[in-house]
Order: sequence, then C-alpha cells, then structure tokens
Amino acid sequence: MNALVVGACPVTGSAGLYRRLAGSADVVIAADAAGEWCVDAGRDPDVALGDFDSSQPGAADRLAAQGIRVIAFPAEKDSSDLDLCVQEALRLGATAIDLTACTAGRLDHALAALGTLCSIPCGSGRIIEPAMRVHVLDASATHELRLSVIPGSIVSVMAVGPASGVSLSGLRYPLHDAPLDFLSSLALSNVALEPEITVTAATGTLLVIIGQPE
Repeated sequence: MNALVVGACPVTGSAGLYRRLAGSADVVIAADAAGEWCVDAGRDPDVALGDFDSSQPGAADRLAAQGIRVIAFPAEKDSSDLDLCVQEALRLGATAIDLTACTAGRLDHALAALGTLCSIPCGSGRIIEPAMRVHVLDASATHELRLSVIPGSIVSVMAVGPASGVSLSGLRYPLHDAPLDFLSSLALSNVALEPEITVTAATGTLLVIIGQPE
C-alpha cells in the first residue's frame, strides 16, 4: 500500500503536482494545516493528524464534520506532526510512503523532514517536491539504489553520518568505493548522463537528491 503524507508547507503554484500525487496514493494522511489545504485542492485526506496549531481555528472540527478521520495531539509533544503521520501510515500497513509539501519554509523543519524520511524502514520512503525528489540508501538494509532520472538532472549524494564504499555510476563525476563524510560536498551537484543512475554504499546512510535538469 502506498501512502502519501502531506505536510503543511506547500510550494505556491504546485497544486497540480500535489493533486497527481494524491490521486495515485492509496491513502492520504495530512499533517495539521494540510488537512483543509488537501480538501481545497480536491482530495479529502483519509486521515488528518496533528496538533492543528498552524491550522485555522476550528479546522479539526470542520474536517471531522466532513467525515474525515481526525487524530488530534497536544501541541507539547516529543514528535513532529510529520513523524506522527508516518507512524500512522505504517500502522495502517503502508509499504511505501511519499512525503510532500514538507521542505519549504524553515530550515529546521526541512532538516527534520529529512530525518523523518530516514526513519522510514527499509528505505521505502521518498520526498517528492516540485523541484526535487529525495531517496534514502540505508546500507544496513540494501547496498544499492537504481533510480530512473532525466539526463541532465542535478544529483547530489549526501551522507547522514560517515559512509564507506560509496560508488556512483551514470553520472558525470563517478565515485568508486569512496568514503563519504557527514554532509560532505564531495558528491554535491553531480549531473546525470544516463536515464538510470546507480548509487551503492558498503556502510552508512545516504540521501540521494535529484533536481530538475538545468
């Protein structure tokens, strides 16, 4: 089952992308203000979840009145709304989870969203935004990612903690069994030459960030 988790930071002018993502998902889970935003975009979420502190007053009640399942949490909690949405998706049996509308705005929120992505088991999560998508390679689960890309796309590979045995192919600047330090710029702003790229690692966790072609 594929679940789409919608954050409360949509990119202006990108409603078409969000509608396409929601239309192809088996389950849509909206975080906080994303609940009413999804409704306005034409796709009622299956679950609206969060503390609703960034929503308009009364949002949780309005969503519930429309028959949408609402799960409310206190504002003082140890997990972000996005984390709680992912936990709910896993509880519902999701085997693949896409996150969207979660990286615009504050840097701390964007970093936390990347942390949420890394927490999804077995690398089964992605972030999909208008200008990029992000995949995770966790070498403890799998040593290789093969990804379809548009030739010319900008590809950056960042280590979340030290990684070793990192190899990149299908890119202008390949790597071969290289170490990659935490957030090193060694594999920043590479360029896809082929319609498929391969990223491998012996140890560590990598973020593979694919942008639009220049």
